[in-house]
Amino acid sequence: MINDKLLEVINTLPDAALTIVTNGKRGAHAVNSWNSYIIIYSDDTLLIPAGRMNQTEENIKHNNKALLTLCNREVMGHTYKGTGFLLRGTAEMVYRGEPFEKIRAKFPWARAAFMFTISSVEQTL
Repeated sequence: MINDKLLEVINTLPDAALTIVTNGKRGAHAVNSWNSYIIIYSDDTLLIPAGRMNQTEENIKHNNKALLTLCNREVMGHTYKGTGFLLRGTAEMVYRGEPFEKIRAKFPWARAAFMFTISSVEQTL
């Protein structure tokens, strides 16, 4: 699921923003983080540290479907330098176990691991 171009976007400097979109009882909610915060847990699962993400957490309880966008202006896209991705999938907050420990080892300030399981990957640029 995670292809070479997506890996390049995640790992190429400079760091770039990523956006997590969830939908709950109060509607859609977006929260930002950084590409460099992503830990690739498996071929279809990403971990991102959750410091606050309180509304994201509430939304996931109501509806675990989520979107994640990420980009990098230094990575070659379809026709020019700069590319981005839209990932669709499901999310959960993890507070213990291996995913949480992986996050805490790198980000001791994290209160949880935002675990995103990818169902589709679309290169948008």
